Amino acid sequence: MVREQDLRSWLQLLVVVALAVASQGQDSVIGKPMFAVRSAEPIVAEAALSASTRTVNHWTSSFPSKGTPSSYSYAMVGASPFTNPASSTTINTEIQPITLKFANGNTISGTAAAVALANSPIFLKTNFQAGSGQYADIFQRANFAKPIAGKPYHVLLGLPSVRSALVVNVPKSSGTTKRTPSGVLYGLVNFDFITKTIASLARTGGYNPTSLPIFVTGNVFEYEQMISICCVLGYHDALTPASGQLLTFIYASYPSAGLLSGGFADTAVVSHEVAEWMDDPFGTNSVAPWGQPQNPKICFSNLLEVGDAIEAFSNPTFTASLNGKTYHLQDEAFFSWFARQSPSIGAGGRYSYIQPAKLTKPAPACN
Repeated sequence: MVREQDLRSWLQLLVVVALAVASQGQDSVIGKPMFAVRSAEPIVAEAALSASTRTVNHWTSSFPSKGTPSSYSYAMVGASPFTNPASSTTINTEIQPITLKFANGNTISGTAAAVALANSPIFLKTNFQAGSGQYADIFQRANFAKPIAGKPYHVLLGLPSVRSALVVNVPKSSGTTKRTPSGVLYGLVNFDFITKTIASLARTGGYNPTSLPIFVTGNVFEYEQMISICCVLGYHDALTPASGQLLTFIYASYPSAGLLSGGFADTAVVSHEVAEWMDDPFGTNSVAPWGQPQNPKICFSNLLEVGDAIEAFSNPTFTASLNGKTYHLQDEAFFSWFARQSPSIGAGGRYSYIQPAKLTKPAPACN
């Protein structure tokens, strides 16, 4: 059982490693794109998960990991593509805009980002390489293409309701704002401050534990300990707002184009987190330790986080068009990469979603 302080130390190490790996790519205007692994209540959340727990609809299974003596259990949103390949699951979704007021007098609203997100490929039918539909649904169908075998398997997000914005006052000690050379305003907020704030809002916001709340802001990014360790763009989490409930949720920025390298703009951050939430909703899917492809022998994580295996590529995102607009979305690793399956059960025998595949073989052993 992992103690919270151990997870915090792991998170700090993960952010530093992510920064080092991301620095190999193209420079961004304000910092290096990073994502965090976060669990506000790691022990409580895992212990709370039982057959009677009110939480998001999910299935569980396990797999042996090739080259290791262990078997790994996991939970994913929806119904099993192995036993129910013709099933369709819809998860109700709420978008919660977050507006941040900084001590220097500047305010960054999340309302426009929330509206833009609601009208994006995350929720609306869009044409992708592997089919037409919502981003995460099409990804998951490709992720388990072999067991689905063309049957009408779906894991869908319901068309979201957009709540009124919540205003968060950011103390001077916890964040500030800056402007790019071209004049774009953006906020930098302490990661510990934002995670505690969002966890409090998630507990008290009256969100249905069977739904997915997405907390979204605009050009606001998190730093770990010091502003120079920037920029964490989002995370997904699970906590217990009440006895017998386990709420999963996402926090993400909605960056303007050109601020960050790798095409991390508009829906790219949310796409990363939605795919990870779908394949590891409770943050409990442990796998054999793996390294990112840029440093495969150095262990980066032991979690089934499909976005993290891809994020450090210089071109981790791709674009899709919808209603005359261009959106950015992140490529994702397939289940078979983490399970070290050969051949892959993903579409085309690949280990990642977008062709040409960034991951061409299962995750190698790392130290």
